[in-house]
Amino acid sequence: MVQKEFLIYDYYYTIPCANCGNMNPALDFAEYDGAHPFQVGALQFEEGIDIWKPSPTDEIVMQEFPHKAWGRERVLSLGKRGHWKRLDSLDDISPITLWDEAAPVWVSFMEEGGDYHHKYIILPEVYRLIDAQQDEKILDVACGEGTVARHLAKNGAKVTGIDMSKMLDFAIKREEKEQLGISFVRLNATQLSEKFSAGSFDKIMCNMALMDIDDYERVLQQISQVLKENGIFVFSILHPAFSWPACNTIRVPGDSQRNEDRMKVVIDYFDERPVLYTDTPPTIQFTRPISAYFNELVTNNFAVVEMSEPKASEEVVQQFPRKAYLDDQMVPDFLIVKAMKKSASSQNPKNPAFVNYR
Repeated sequence: MVQKEFLIYDYYYTIPCANCGNMNPALDFAEYDGAHPFQVGALQFEEGIDIWKPSPTDEIVMQEFPHKAWGRERVLSLGKRGHWKRLDSLDDISPITLWDEAAPVWVSFMEEGGDYHHKYIILPEVYRLIDAQQDEKILDVACGEGTVARHLAKNGAKVTGIDMSKMLDFAIKREEKEQLGISFVRLNATQLSEKFSAGSFDKIMCNMALMDIDDYERVLQQISQVLKENGIFVFSILHPAFSWPACNTIRVPGDSQRNEDRMKVVIDYFDERPVLYTDTPPTIQFTRPISAYFNELVTNNFAVVEMSEPKASEEVVQQFPRKAYLDDQMVPDFLIVKAMKKSASSQNPKNPAFVNYR
C-alpha cells in the first residue's frame, strides 16, 4: 500500500508489471491478468480490453422486459457467490461424515493457529473473554484438533476437550507428544451430562462450532447443566447477519479488487435451512438469526455479560491492508458472546438477561 494521492483515492496498491517488472498502481483485476492498458504497452484500448471503456450511445441496445438478470440476481452477479446450496432436509447427508472427511484439511489449516481471521480477529477476543486462570476447570466443546484447548492449558487451566469428528485423533496424538495435561474425549455435545456431572466446570468454551451443530438447543441445555453456578460460557460463531450465506459481498465494478468497491448485501437472514458448502472439502452449516441464540441462552438460565463483534485493530490494518482496510474495520464477520450461568437465588423474572453490551 502506498499512501499517496492517486486519481480519486488517497492511497493505492502497487503490483509488478508482468512485462516490464515496474511497480504500478493497481486498480482492478485486469492488472492481475496483465491486461491493463499500461501493461500491454499503450494507453489506447485494444480489442478485447474494454475495462473503463465507455459504450457509445449508438451501441446501446435496449433490453425488452423482462430482463434476464434484473434486480436481486443482477446485484448478486456482481459478487462472488460461494459454492453452496440450501437443503430442505439432511436425509442423505451426515454432518459428522463430512467433518471426518474434512479433518486432514482443517488440521493442516489450523496447525499454526489458523488463517488471518483466526489469528488476528477471532482468537484474541475468544481468549480475552474466556480469561483462563490457573487451575480453572474448562471444557472445550467441539474442540476439533485442539488449538483452543492447548492455549487454555498453557495458561494453567485444567482442560477437557470433546469432539465427535476425526479431528480429535489429531488432538490426542499431539497431546501425547506435548503432554499439556488435556483430557480429550470422543463425545457428542448433546450428551455432556452422560459423561460429566452437574456443575463440573468453571468455564465452557465453544469456538466457531455452534453454527455447525444442528441440535444447538440441546447443546446449550447440556452446557448449562454441566457448568457450575456463576460459571462462564463463551462461544464464537460466524456473524449471522454479516457473513455467508445470509450476507453476500458484491463488487462494483464486478472485477474490482479494491476494498472500498465492496458492499455487503443481506439476502437470506431468516432462511434457517441448512447450507451445504460444496467446496473441497464439503461441510454443513446451520444458519439461524441472532435472536435464536440469545433466546436459547435465556431459556437455559444464562445472563449475557458481554457481546463482541471484533474489528481489525489499527496494527492489524497496517499489517494486512489488503484484508483489513475498509473491510474488517467496518463490518463484523464474527460474533462472540460471553454469558454467565445465573445462580439459583437469582432465578426470577425481574433478573435482567443482559448485563452489558459491547
